Amino acid sequence: MAGRPNRSASLQTVELHAVQPDPAAVSLDKVKAILAPLDRAQKSKLFELVQAGHLEDDQMTVEIGRLIVAMLNGPRTEHARRIWTGWFDPVMLRTDALMLAETRPPGCMHVVDASAWWFALLPHMRELAGQVQTDIAARASEHPLDAVLASPAAGGWAEELRVRSLAVLRQRGGAGTLLATANAERITLLRKRGLTSVAPLSMGDLALLDAMLEHAPQWRGTVRPRDTIGILHAVSEIAQRAGTPDSALFYALSLVNGSRDADQALALYGLFPNSPLVEGAVGHVQFAWQCLRQKLEDLHLGRPAPPQLTAGETVDRLQERAFRWYDALQGFGVERGGRNWAAVSSAVGRVTGLVEGEVVPVLSHRLLTLNASSSARPLIEPVRFINGFNHRLRRRGIAASTNPWLTAIGDHLAGLFRQIGSYGRDDALSAMAELCELAEETGYPIEVTAIDKTLLSIVERALRDGRELDTGESRLIERVVTVATEERRKCRWWVSGELISLLDAAQQRGIGPAAA
Repeated sequence: MAGRPNRSASLQTVELHAVQPDPAAVSLDKVKAILAPLDRAQKSKLFELVQAGHLEDDQMTVEIGRLIVAMLNGPRTEHARRIWTGWFDPVMLRTDALMLAETRPPGCMHVVDASAWWFALLPHMRELAGQVQTDIAARASEHPLDAVLASPAAGGWAEELRVRSLAVLRQRGGAGTLLATANAERITLLRKRGLTSVAPLSMGDLALLDAMLEHAPQWRGTVRPRDTIGILHAVSEIAQRAGTPDSALFYALSLVNGSRDADQALALYGLFPNSPLVEGAVGHVQFAWQCLRQKLEDLHLGRPAPPQLTAGETVDRLQERAFRWYDALQGFGVERGGRNWAAVSSAVGRVTGLVEGEVVPVLSHRLLTLNASSSARPLIEPVRFINGFNHRLRRRGIAASTNPWLTAIGDHLAGLFRQIGSYGRDDALSAMAELCELAEETGYPIEVTAIDKTLLSIVERALRDGRELDTGESRLIERVVTVATEERRKCRWWVSGELISLLDAAQQRGIGPAAA
């Protein structure tokens, strides 16, 4: 129709214009794709080059700079909270094990605790926190957040937040409300980390927060040392800088809580004798034995331990730590019958009671129900562990039975040994060697005799096969060859053909003395 505009043509024109890509956006997308594989250090270096004017296009310098900043900063937005918690960075726990301690050692400030305290304090300084948030966000839009947080401006804001927090903490009548709010927030934060049954924050933790904020300027920016010499040097420097031992003591406690190393704790105690480090040592003894107890319950009694408690550490490693802390107590002046001994005795007693009353009976039942078709191998290490544990107790004068394994266990294992030999199994030697090893661990070695023709035949067959023998098989073969050699020496004029054939096979493999 004349005079009517062609609307479809107009729409097509608009659509074509709409889908035309922005060249600048396309260029930035390409740059982003190139930058994505780079690590943080490489992106930071590239940002420095861009800021130094190495791009000829001023507009692209700005855009690429913002792009790199956005990639470096990521989604982090709670800048005021980050500046406030930064006071605790050198002393804060980030692993979760000690959160599950039945009795937490003194000086524990976990990252969850710090966040909970922040949310409890925030309503009392919301205006200041808002100013900090706005200023830091503006600066972080143009510069990497790490650089912004390390700037003098951020340091000034951090000090204002610290001073205001101390004023709030020291207001009369407000402690109960702060504590309740912190614990409510903390429950949510703990759930996100999969932590349950964690003891709530107490008035003691509130006092710890106050003390740490008071002393925080003395350790701010300190890098946690990795070795004992570095630790002693760092703590001594803080003590000299502060003029009093208090700041250094809080820092020392945090180092011990982070490493859970008895030797480091003893070294620090040398700097600060008769200090809270004694209470810390007792707390770590209790926790080390708690970890061992719950690991044993997990392994043998079907009571799962929280994965954060031991973080995958083996029961042997946990045992080593428990006894090391126990042995270190004398260096802290903690003696039997003294003021702190009841807590130590209780922690150790719970483990020894568990082993004697529950773990040994469970393992004994498994030993007595072992049959010829099941492997003895899975029981060797648990039995060996119990024996080693009891040996360590006896060396330290802690009551432990000489042999916790029933004589019936020895009889049962010996019977299985003969039974397996009579079955003619291809793996008879291996199975019998495992039984021998297990029997020795229970204190009832299986007797090997030269008149056991079945055993002689099994050993000879293994020797003539020429296959590689494992350690257990080699030990059993050596025992049999030794017995056979002694039998031949005693009965020089007559020995069985099976025994002669066995010794011949052993000689060909270079085992035992040469045949006479």
